[in-house]
Amino acid sequence: HNKYLQQLWEHFRLPGLSCENDLLFCPGNIAPFWLQKNTKLVLTLHDVAFKTFSGSVSRLFFFYYSFLIPRNIRRAEHIITISDAAKQEIIKYYPCARDKISVIHNGISDTFKVLSMVQKRKQILYVGSVNERKNVLGVIEAFEKLSESTECELVIVGQFFGNFAISKELQAALERAEKNHNIKFMSALSQKELLEVYNTSCCFIYPSFYEGFGLPPLEAMACGTPVITSSVSSMPEVCGDAALYVDPYSVEDIVQKLKVLIGDQEMQHDLTVKGLEQVKHFTWQRSAKEHVEIFEKVLYAKK
Repeated sequence: HNKYLQQLWEHFRLPGLSCENDLLFCPGNIAPFWLQKNTKLVLTLHDVAFKTFSGSVSRLFFFYYSFLIPRNIRRAEHIITISDAAKQEIIKYYPCARDKISVIHNGISDTFKVLSMVQKRKQILYVGSVNERKNVLGVIEAFEKLSESTECELVIVGQFFGNFAISKELQAALERAEKNHNIKFMSALSQKELLEVYNTSCCFIYPSFYEGFGLPPLEAMACGTPVITSSVSSMPEVCGDAALYVDPYSVEDIVQKLKVLIGDQEMQHDLTVKGLEQVKHFTWQRSAKEHVEIFEKVLYAKK
């Protein structure tokens, strides 16, 4: 539960625990500084956001990952990442990964589903961390302009983590939002509470600048909520034709698309139907099967 002790455990305790094993799988971006030579390593590197959006993380986090990630990539027998977009970014910064990287998409938990007897509210939902690359600033600024012509409420679900750096502009926007009675902040929600807020929202907004994959839009789709997301990075790959896309760098475009979706019930229905079909492509069962195939390939590779 302590992030610093966690790192110490990863680098000093885990190597000892894994020394008698044939393979170590590290699914959380980093692996130990050292491993026994007989232990093969498979690493999941979700993205390289610390490189692409270095200003969105703390300096300590940036230098730690800049030191560790290239070493882990060279040491690993195989790298897994979560989208083709993330794969291209990783190869861009670390060409040595090109010949040993595979894409396995994330899955969606079947706990995200459409609830019966739930009424939609005039409620726009954002779920995610308060991180510069998530474009929470764009969400708040777009809602401030939108609320002048609509009676909708904005719900922001998430919490701030110390690894992220916040600009003065975002800090000011968050302070304004806290004073706005039409904006509600929610954190530490239970699974049941999160499921309910997904189901009761009339639309989900996620205009992120960069995502390795982006689970929240698919979670919203699984709950029957139409999605507006960004047209960059992995979002078109993940959301297909089941979302309304915006330019994340244009607050005006976000405002316009929100107006269009909120005012068009036929479009809401169409995106809801497409979204429920889109999420069927992303299951943890398929993900697990593809992981096992890679583990076997690594374990039984000719030396």
